[in-house]
Amino acid sequence: MSQQSETDGGTDRPVAQFEKNRFFQGKLMTARDMETEQAYHAERLHLMNRFATGSGILYGAEVSAVEEDETELRVTIEPGVILDAYGRPLVIEHSTTRTLALPSEDVIYLFVRFDESDMESVPVPEVRGASNEEYMSNRAVESFEVIYQESEPEEFETPPTVDTSIGDDVDEETFPKTLANRYHQRHRSEFEPIDDASVFVGTFERTRDGSWIKGADTVRRELAYDNEMLYALLVSHIMETERPHNFAGGLAEDISPEMEELVDVGTQLGEIQRQLDTLTRYVMRKTLKDEIRFFASLAERFEDHDPEASRIAQSIVEQAETGMNEEAFDDADEYRSRVGSKLELHLDLGEVLENSATEESLERYVKAVNELQTALAENAPIASVAEAQDEVCEAADSLQELYGVVKD
Repeated sequence: MSQQSETDGGTDRPVAQFEKNRFFQGKLMTARDMETEQAYHAERLHLMNRFATGSGILYGAEVSAVEEDETELRVTIEPGVILDAYGRPLVIEHSTTRTLALPSEDVIYLFVRFDESDMESVPVPEVRGASNEEYMSNRAVESFEVIYQESEPEEFETPPTVDTSIGDDVDEETFPKTLANRYHQRHRSEFEPIDDASVFVGTFERTRDGSWIKGADTVRRELAYDNEMLYALLVSHIMETERPHNFAGGLAEDISPEMEELVDVGTQLGEIQRQLDTLTRYVMRKTLKDEIRFFASLAERFEDHDPEASRIAQSIVEQAETGMNEEAFDDADEYRSRVGSKLELHLDLGEVLENSATEESLERYVKAVNELQTALAENAPIASVAEAQDEVCEAADSLQELYGVVKD
């Protein structure tokens, strides 16, 4: 099965038939025969991985650090196992740091892809048919390389959808086959070419102080759905007897149309809640980034005009940077706590600015801070707290210096 491309080492066509050795007594085994023997077993494994398991991260492979100096970017990735789009296993044996060229943008998308390194250089014997090279490698180690791109990938892989509706003509025996047919007709009717076999492992963003932190897209790392996880989900689903779509004891043939409609509504509500959670996390993260940006600008604008206001604004920036670095936006309670800890600084800033900011801009800022204080005091939903915090950031950005007043 010859399916090695010159560029990537993967398949240059969807599938190809396997080729294996035939052995017989007295057969002269050449290097070509040995290579065929290796390829036969490897390619069968890769094909099964590709179509039975899929691609993505099987274990670990967390990006633990992204750092830079004046000349290079250093990316550290922890031990793990990854399957690429060709079904090849990429093993990260230990915590590994790779050096890359410095990016020109402040956001990078990290990927891991297959690589192979030669080792043990040995002399080539002078025999007929041998290579013209003086030395060749005696071993090759399958490894990986870390790469990045600065433009957002076109799309991330999403789990396939399967029509699980039950018709009148479906019974317990035919239903599994019906599900399989629906899945294959929708997702496996044609071979899709593989343009890029690299696996997405995370996004990182450069902060104002030059350090790098995990970006929002990191939660969408490409993960493989292994059999143990799918089996656990299946058992959990079957044993959940309180849900009307449960199959425990057989198919739910007596579900009324009204109940089916409720199940459909429940599914839609679950999807809406998931989207809301994602949006809320995005807003929490955005407010921390805006707080750093807007209050740093405010501190700079008021540095000569009102040094005390500038100092307070810088303190807000420092706390926001700490929250960003520690990923406070990933936990609603932690985010609420961080916002509450900065509230006193916002209140102090409003008082200090009474003599150095224009009345209209200060009024907007004080109003936004009061609304944030109310949301925290009433233990409002985290989405409301994040929205109020966003208003504070926008109001801070609109604060204007009051000229014509000379302070003592």
